[in-house]
Amino acid sequence: MTTKTVALATLAATQLMVILDGTVVTVALPAIRDDLGFGDAALSWVVNGFLLAFAIALLPAGRAGDVLGTRTVFLAGLSLFTFASAWCGIAWDPVSLVLADSSRASAVASPRPWCSA
Repeated sequence: MTTKTVALATLAATQLMVILDGTVVTVALPAIRDDLGFGDAALSWVVNGFLLAFAIALLPAGRAGDVLGTRTVFLAGLSLFTFASAWCGIAWDPVSLVLADSSRASAVASPRPWCSA
């Protein structure tokens, strides 16, 4: 395999992981509400906090890719995404879950194809 093929496969697998992660969170919202005691209004912060943090981190992540190098930013984002996903899995209350999910969103902003191309 060539280096370009490996890079494309890595980016495709990363995008698949991010999309599946978002889908799993959406499907799990009723269980999240029951297990962590979220109210209906607070439950929307799981999704909205993710989108807000993602939107805020997207441009700085692209700039960081320009300054620090795309490989460095990609690997840092992937590492932070893994850590934040584990934090989401062990969240003990609504606040910890929203904070972990927002951290995960800022990590998702960095391994985007335009930051790593």
